[in-house]
Amino acid sequence: MADYEEGYEYDDYGEEDAGITAEDCWTVISSFFEAKGLVSQQLDSFDEFVQTTMQELVEENSQLTLDQNNPPSSHDNPIALRRYEIKFGTIMLSRPAMTEGDGSTQVMLPQEARLRNLTYSIPLYIEMTKSTQVAVERPVPLNELDDEQEAEMVNGGEHPTRLVWEYEDGDPEGPKGAPLPEQVYIGKLPMMLKSEFCILKGLDEDELYGWNECPYDQGGYFIINGSEKVLIAQERSAANIVQVFKKPANSAVSYLAEIRSALEKGSRLISSLQIKLFDKGDINRGGFGKTVKSTLPYIKADIPIAIVFRALGVVSDEDILNHICYDRNDTQMLEMLKPCIEEAFVIQDREVALDFIGKRGNGTSLTRDKRIKYARDIMQKELLSHISQKEGSETRKAFFLGYMVHKLLQCALGRRETDDRDHFGKKRLDLAGPLLVKLFRNLFRRLTTDVYRYLQRCVENNREFNLTLGVKSTTITNGLKYSLATGNWGDQKKAASSTAGVSQVLNRYTFASTLSHLRRTNTPIGRDGKIAKPRQLHNTHWGLVCPAETPEGQACGLVKNLALMCYVTVGTPSDPIVEFMIQRNMEVLEEYEPLRAPNATKVFVNGVWVGIHRDPAHLVKCVQDLRRSHLISHEVSLIREIRDREFKIFTDAGRVCRPLLVIDNDPDSANKGNLVLNKEHIHRLEEDQMLPANMDKDDKVKNGYYGFQGLINDGVVEYLDAEEEETVMITMTPEDLDISRQLQAGYQIRPDESGDLNKRVKAPINPTAHVWTHCEIHPSMILGICASIIPFPDHNQSPRNCY
Repeated sequence: MADYEEGYEYDDYGEEDAGITAEDCWTVISSFFEAKGLVSQQLDSFDEFVQTTMQELVEENSQLTLDQNNPPSSHDNPIALRRYEIKFGTIMLSRPAMTEGDGSTQVMLPQEARLRNLTYSIPLYIEMTKSTQVAVERPVPLNELDDEQEAEMVNGGEHPTRLVWEYEDGDPEGPKGAPLPEQVYIGKLPMMLKSEFCILKGLDEDELYGWNECPYDQGGYFIINGSEKVLIAQERSAANIVQVFKKPANSAVSYLAEIRSALEKGSRLISSLQIKLFDKGDINRGGFGKTVKSTLPYIKADIPIAIVFRALGVVSDEDILNHICYDRNDTQMLEMLKPCIEEAFVIQDREVALDFIGKRGNGTSLTRDKRIKYARDIMQKELLSHISQKEGSETRKAFFLGYMVHKLLQCALGRRETDDRDHFGKKRLDLAGPLLVKLFRNLFRRLTTDVYRYLQRCVENNREFNLTLGVKSTTITNGLKYSLATGNWGDQKKAASSTAGVSQVLNRYTFASTLSHLRRTNTPIGRDGKIAKPRQLHNTHWGLVCPAETPEGQACGLVKNLALMCYVTVGTPSDPIVEFMIQRNMEVLEEYEPLRAPNATKVFVNGVWVGIHRDPAHLVKCVQDLRRSHLISHEVSLIREIRDREFKIFTDAGRVCRPLLVIDNDPDSANKGNLVLNKEHIHRLEEDQMLPANMDKDDKVKNGYYGFQGLINDGVVEYLDAEEEETVMITMTPEDLDISRQLQAGYQIRPDESGDLNKRVKAPINPTAHVWTHCEIHPSMILGICASIIPFPDHNQSPRNCY
């Protein structure tokens, strides 16, 4: 080591960059926990629901319209139609309150809710506006007519009249102006403790003691009827991802590609599409050999793939092949597609193809036109619904279908591996936010239906319509309370179909068991199944799930706990990223010609193929720089698969990420090959620790608070999820990075021959690894809450840590 010391001169940084020590890593870790706490994933998810998602759910069905034909009227003109409209506007929240026996209301405290068996919740109000319009026949001067209006005329002849909509009340331009929105109480939302709208948010220690709260309690749970309930994160497979699986040898299908489509916003109705590669049909009996067929939603039989393409408007054989096989010289793949083309030879027209599909639908006795319309609807609304449900999306769907068949054939030809169902990057965790969205959507829909029925009754009986009477506030209050109290997640009336055990009574045995319970995840598959695969520890769980903390017995490996520094994304909108890439020369899919650019990289955003790019390295670098300079959210993940020529971007909620230190790999930088983290960042974090603990956020910012968010904004630390982690090189400690740099510089590293029996066993550095992109903050962060308080866990036999 001595000759290395002499030969190695510090560059222009002087002592300032004299290497990051293990102590400095712990400073970074402390700043992480100071910023996030241990239950941030619960709080962030709930806050996202209350602040943004809840309003989006209201906007999904924000208007009710009721038309009344030939109503009674006081007009001299007969009214042809009267239209009643109710619009839902902004949701508003109030402080947690309770009504006493004598009718007085007062602020509710969490401790009081515990003692008096109440539910700690906040009242929700919504702005509702009602207006009435009438359609009246008005005479029209003949010289003012144009063609469009002529079509609208009611009576032709000498005195033409047409229907004119007029406001009966609530005319925005009228003398009274637009109707004022009324604030209507719609129910109570249980409030998560210590979340953004909780009374305890931002209080210091003394105030908490004054309200009988423990200052060490981290929140993240609800109080329902006096008992503390925690929502367990539910693990599920990600939607909108194409996966290819090999089927067992004796089945008719040898390979299967499947995708489960779910809309980014909107109801979680999932429609799935499967594409199957059949083993040889018997050629002697008129079969075609190995054919590819697809299973469409609501269609009983498997449809040959070429017929699906024709139904999407890709008619000629050549076009179909271009959509699937991007390289004309790839004879193996073209040979595999030959039977598929032959099989669909009989059908050469789009209408016929649609009829073929419609015949195999549910309504078989329909006329031909109705069958074609039925098939059209399925192609538009159900097939690959995550791409689009609007008309005119056939081109994009055809390209995506071709991509799926391409992937299936690549696997069948042995050119790529089949997918792994248990890969953690292909899983999502539903925390409090998405779980409440699922409930709230159904309850709000039921509430609007009730309002509509009330409106109908009022109109029929000619009564005055009162908004407050029309809204049943118990719908939302009781619906949310029922699910949180019993753990049956879903509608009370359909209790059989709902998931059980989502909400559990919070463990209060010890402080550690409470924290551990707040970070627990559950995989909802049958406990009695003897399948071992989903229970095993997977390589992709590293740093995201604790390897030791899982129960024994039937739930082993299905109930997991999050690792200490793991972070679950809350979801960000993807449109700005797509816009940015289009400005950066991304060609949109509609204009893509596979033969002109066979080697272009496909760009996917949340599983939707949005376009192609000719210079992927530059594009990835641009988007990565945006993320590191915090112009797009730090939780977006960017995965460039060079071999498959794909660039995938995910912005959805529920991906599990963890922070890593970034290593500067900019060839023009003086700091190339070193951590971006330097002593200056560490000094700023140490200064943060000098600030008084009970300072509120704004004062901290005024005093130059840097914090963990500062590290993210400066691109020193980056969040990676399990998928993106596979495209980077991570070194274990800053020390390993130094040793690796010395090896590359040609120095010999002498083995440590001190003979110390207590020294750690370390794997030798791999000399072939020449580029490192990230560095672990500290290897002990792979453990969860309980495993991290075991002394010397690395000296134990591994099952010991699990007990």
